[in-house]
Amino acid sequence: MGARTLWTLYRRHPWLAQLGPISRPLPLPNLMVHGEWVLSALEGHGLDPTRLFDVHVLIYSHSHGLAVHLEREAQAEAATGQSDDEWMDSRAPTLQWLAESGRFPAFTRIVGAFGDGYDLRLDALFEFGLTALLDGLTPIIEGREATSRWTTNREATSQEGITP
Repeated sequence: MGARTLWTLYRRHPWLAQLGPISRPLPLPNLMVHGEWVLSALEGHGLDPTRLFDVHVLIYSHSHGLAVHLEREAQAEAATGQSDDEWMDSRAPTLQWLAESGRFPAFTRIVGAFGDGYDLRLDALFEFGLTALLDGLTPIIEGREATSRWTTNREATSQEGITP
């Protein structure tokens, strides 16, 4: 799958995710090869060109969006001299104070249920998000979507000049 290929590339070269936003794509031959591969896989499912390209951008964005944090973490560790675990440990008193303040009951309940704390694992989060994204897109790609909230929302917001 193309998203996993991108994720592997970003894991090897975290700086790549910092090169450009999706709103200003870089016209590079190797990126075009990847885009061509994904678009070719999506063709033939009856999607109109806008929907097809939207699916491509969503899948790309999932990989890219999480990958941005790989380089940011490396930069933060270099700047502070602390690993992510050390940084979180140094913030424990503030988090404890916030939890005990009573202002954030959902946060307090959920964080309190972790026991040993929450371990942010980007690889696992990537797979979880990709599965949810692909499961949600499957009916659209397979043509089982009669009408969708996405289409309705997109048409409504386009009329208002808002991009969904």
